[in-house]
Amino acid sequence: MQESKREKFLRYLLIGICLLVVLGGFLYSSSSGKVEEIEPSIHAEVLSRGDEGRNPVIAVAKVVEEQPVLVIYEIDQKNQYYFKVLHSVSLHNPVKMLRTTKEHNGVWVQMEEGKWILFSESLEVLQERDGDPSSVTSSRHPFHIQEDTGYINISRSSLDVRLNLTDKSGEPKEIHSLSEDDSVWLVVFQKDMVLARSR
Repeated sequence: MQESKREKFLRYLLIGICLLVVLGGFLYSSSSGKVEEIEPSIHAEVLSRGDEGRNPVIAVAKVVEEQPVLVIYEIDQKNQYYFKVLHSVSLHNPVKMLRTTKEHNGVWVQMEEGKWILFSESLEVLQERDGDPSSVTSSRHPFHIQEDTGYINISRSSLDVRLNLTDKSGEPKEIHSLSEDDSVWLVVFQKDMVLARSR
């Protein structure tokens, strides 16, 4: 049976429409997958500040090779402030917020809106809850950057602290005191952390 020109045209038209639908679906799925890429961001909380006989201990949430992790570090003051990993755990979602608690000696982690998980200092899950946990605190300190010098000023009750981070690019997201005498500070940027001495 010979195919007419009209039938041939319809066959090619249907094949073309099918190819366009498949191509459109492929492009849509690849573009929607890019929206869910993890934006690297670091959050930190100081679990215990250091002094002459004790090293500071911090909790850090970050993304390592596209995998969100929560890490407990001890910062060795006598070994050039070496970050020693005490405990680490992989997480299912990136962390939105970290907070500490006095009650359980642990760290609260928010990974989804309204969902919080309490980890012990050895990163065992102690509690999960919907809604904000009660009696949480943060080791963050408010700060402002001087426009003319680029120094960071941190207001403390007894004295004002100044940090010189003019050699770093970008604006800090968080600043935490690591020592009882406020001489050493943890400065958290979007993708990096640095230690700074006060002036």
